[in-house]
Amino acid sequence: MMTDLEKTFSEIDKQLDLDNQKREELITISRSAIRCSSIAIRHLHRKEISDAQKKIQENEEIIFRINELALEMNPYPFGMVNSANQEYVEAIFLFSFLQGKPFPSFTELKVPYLAYLHGIPDFIGELRRFILDTLRKKDSIDLAVKALDLMDELYSLLVTLDYPAGLTHNLRKKTDFVRNLTEKTRGDVTLALNRLDLVNTLNKTLQSYLPSNTRKELE
Repeated sequence: MMTDLEKTFSEIDKQLDLDNQKREELITISRSAIRCSSIAIRHLHRKEISDAQKKIQENEEIIFRINELALEMNPYPFGMVNSANQEYVEAIFLFSFLQGKPFPSFTELKVPYLAYLHGIPDFIGELRRFILDTLRKKDSIDLAVKALDLMDELYSLLVTLDYPAGLTHNLRKKTDFVRNLTEKTRGDVTLALNRLDLVNTLNKTLQSYLPSNTRKELE
């Protein structure tokens, strides 16, 4: 009886050793994937699109290997895999937004659907950063409004997924954070629009008091 049990334990030991090797590789390449995504996002905010695209393409192969390894492991290592995948999704969504391209599905990206969902709130955080940069640099206010509308739309989609936290790995918490972030950003954009209206009104008022020849020169 003990001999059979020892044989069973020996088989389990071999499997654990194999899974441990995969786990070590997974940790290493997950860090590489997260680093790639972070660099790509930084390039995107700097409008260095070509450099960002190279990093995203480089990361595509790493993400594929991560998910391939994860499926071979038992139990499925959600934490490490999710972090790498969701940052990848975040970078892809930001790239798509800035390029005016449709957002890919999780099947097109070949990532787990939960990692895909968890990456969207992170992308919304990048949208806020984009909006604040746009307002600070006094770029087109229309871009900021467009990004805010997208934040609203994505929140509306996330809030429809009303499932237990254990099933969605607490997606609701991130969705609630998105709601607060969106409202805060709406306040920032509204303030910027009000300031712009005030400046335009003051300019029109000022021009009405100027001689017609001076007014033409200003125009």
